[in-house]
Amino acid sequence: MYNPYVVGKRIYLRHPTAADVEGRWHEWLSDEETTRWLGVQYWPNCVENQREYYAKEVRSRGRLVLAIVDIESDRHIGIVSLSGIDWVHGFADIAIIIGEKEFRTGAYTIEAISLMLRTAFLRLNLRIVKGGYVASNEATQAIMAVFRFREVGRFKKLYWSNGAYADGVVCMLERDDWMRRNGLNAK
Repeated sequence: MYNPYVVGKRIYLRHPTAADVEGRWHEWLSDEETTRWLGVQYWPNCVENQREYYAKEVRSRGRLVLAIVDIESDRHIGIVSLSGIDWVHGFADIAIIIGEKEFRTGAYTIEAISLMLRTAFLRLNLRIVKGGYVASNEATQAIMAVFRFREVGRFKKLYWSNGAYADGVVCMLERDDWMRRNGLNAK
């Protein structure tokens, strides 16, 4: 493992590197299947754009971007992030992309989100992690249910998805609830 930030059973999270930028990361954001549910990525991506993103966003104190790395192969398989971090009010938005298709199983996604939630609540002392998804995305809805994110609102017909407009679902998970479910004392 190279410079692990947090380690799980199958994966570890670490700071993205310049080698990640030069690797397949940029390709994930041009792939139609990968970006189907992102709601924001409609233009092709290239390594130059990824370098620019890396230089600006990965070093930002308002965003924590971590590479998801398979422990067995030490292969960079995705990205998980906390963005829009509000240090005063203690909240952030969570997002994940598993770019390498053979790793798109529930186990890798759930472990990556679990490690990032642990980081958000225990290392960064955030109070709330927010999420969102296209209502027709049943996989993300199921993952949010696993972690007991609660729906707090909807934007009617916000996203163009599969030939029709679909609602944007907004959800959140509070630190106290997460702590209680994980047998930890909330402070």
